[in-house]
Amino acid sequence: MGCCESNPDKSKDRSVGKELNHGRKQDLNIKKLLFLGSGGSGKSTLFKQLRTIHGEGFLDKDRVGFKDHIYSQVIEQMKNIIECYEELREELPDEYGHLQLTQSGEEAAKYIDYIRNDMDVDENVAENVEILWKEAAIREIFENRAKLKIDDSSEYFFEEVRRIATRSYIPTDRDILLVRHRTTGVIEQKFEIRGTNFHIFDVGGQRSERKKWIHCFEHVTAVIFVASLSCYDEVMFEDDTQNAMIDSVDLFEEICNLRWFIQTAMILFLNKKDLFAAKIQKVPLGVCFEDYDGEDNYDDCVAYIRTQFENKNKNPREKQIYAHVTCATDKTNVEKVFGDVQHIVINTSLARGGLI
Repeated sequence: MGCCESNPDKSKDRSVGKELNHGRKQDLNIKKLLFLGSGGSGKSTLFKQLRTIHGEGFLDKDRVGFKDHIYSQVIEQMKNIIECYEELREELPDEYGHLQLTQSGEEAAKYIDYIRNDMDVDENVAENVEILWKEAAIREIFENRAKLKIDDSSEYFFEEVRRIATRSYIPTDRDILLVRHRTTGVIEQKFEIRGTNFHIFDVGGQRSERKKWIHCFEHVTAVIFVASLSCYDEVMFEDDTQNAMIDSVDLFEEICNLRWFIQTAMILFLNKKDLFAAKIQKVPLGVCFEDYDGEDNYDDCVAYIRTQFENKNKNPREKQIYAHVTCATDKTNVEKVFGDVQHIVINTSLARGGLI
């Protein structure tokens, strides 16, 4: 009698066991990618670009959710520029004492200073931002943004402020890609790229966020380390005494040589190539790398930066660094690069299984 009663339990156990095994097999077929890198490298922009290319894109309800981030960037960044203008004129009069807002500029600055950071960008905000953006003093402060923690993409939103201020405004794909919203915690998304299933994790890049990375490391197929090419003359968001490029190289050395990643493909994205191409014509690479004695042209400087990262690999015989130069806002470039990533990831999986 007891044996008869236990049969349903055994049958249920077998069923659960089959489901678990099926789940494990499915999980093994999913390639896990971990996006790592310093804050401001463009990781989240790449993540959003993948969603537009290989995911479901952004529905209207998703787009509306970005409006607050865009409003905040417009107001906070203009406030930041005004604050820098006032402080630099006072503290460094020899360099910045010549800067002077017009009367309408002064009135616009007072208005922007007065409003809350979380206010919607309406016609009044747009008018005052537009006035300030035409001021030569504001433009000069923006040109020095690398050391002032002013986001590059703010220029785009200042130029588009009238459109953003309309009542019917819905953020476009480009608006969503360019808005700067710092990632906190871990964001994940599943994509199918050319028949391969990917589970991609994007994590915060600021130092305070890095301790949260650790639990993402297990069974990762590949790490995509994103570094900004254009940050070579910039300071870190959370430490204005530390060069952002040097921090990125140091972080890559730490990540690349972790014991968790012995069998993990290491893919390096040297991102923001468009911004770098413009900046290297004005700012020499030597401001970051004192030993650099080459020409300040795009190709030579990119090659040198790439070498700085690749030289941090302590096990070059066993571990290869797959480097790509990228522009996260360029859909065609991202599509092509992730085609290459797919091949790398598949070959890594086959190598782990002893099949190649």
